[in-house]
Amino acid sequence: MAAVRTSAQFVSTWHSRCCSRQQWRDHRANHYSPSQVAAAVAGALYLLCSACLFARTFSNRAWWGLCLPIGSTSIAIGFFIRIALPKNPNSLIIFILQQLLILLSPAAFLAFNYILYGRFVANCVSPSYSWVPPRKVATWFVTSDITTFLIQMAGGGIQTSKNTSTDTLGANVMLAGLALQAVSFALFILLFLHVCWRIRADGISPSREAWGPLVPTLLFSSAMFMVRCVYRTVELAQGSGGYLMTHELWFYVLDTLPLFIGISVYVPFWPSKYIVARTDLPTSKI
Repeated sequence: MAAVRTSAQFVSTWHSRCCSRQQWRDHRANHYSPSQVAAAVAGALYLLCSACLFARTFSNRAWWGLCLPIGSTSIAIGFFIRIALPKNPNSLIIFILQQLLILLSPAAFLAFNYILYGRFVANCVSPSYSWVPPRKVATWFVTSDITTFLIQMAGGGIQTSKNTSTDTLGANVMLAGLALQAVSFALFILLFLHVCWRIRADGISPSREAWGPLVPTLLFSSAMFMVRCVYRTVELAQGSGGYLMTHELWFYVLDTLPLFIGISVYVPFWPSKYIVARTDLPTSKI
């Protein structure tokens, strides 16, 4: 709840620069009118994916993975709320609600991958393969995500100033927060790639192991999430009048779609089916 309140303050602060109705209309005039059809389709797809993921979670009693279907449900609600935007272009409440749900829900997707990494390394191979203790990976990277978000929020707060130089500083701070978030997730991917290399170096072939499908699944999902991180960073770097921010197509192609693919891959390849007893490793590695 604290995170939600913080997020609400961040988005509200960012929009407080448009203090009057007329200023808000001018701000909206520089952007597209959201497609109701696209939002409805996206919401329906995420909701369907949520149902499948909830079924997987409950049937396998994998309570540790609840963050994934919950996050998918939240983003689906965000898209359904987005449908109301074209008919209510001056509503700050509707805009803030859909922004919060669409922007924050993916944090649950990243957290799922962090948790999965820890369970995979600890149960299927060996903790010695990981630079970071597997059980601490989720804590460390979730903390990193929260920190980078707070940096973005601080930048949004600085931007409320009417001073041009201060406004520029705020934008740069927000951009730094997004860039650091992307770097943080890139480090997570690098961490997993190192584990994959260690597995191969010990002569273990994932394709011959019961847990084998987890390796490409986690890598593919993380790659999809990384596309979204890069997109968000570039979008903010271009500014409010930039090409990406003023063309809704790219929001769906480089944000909504990669995230959807990144979580839907777990429907056929639910991790509980593959997290099994540890592989027999060379004695020196255990």
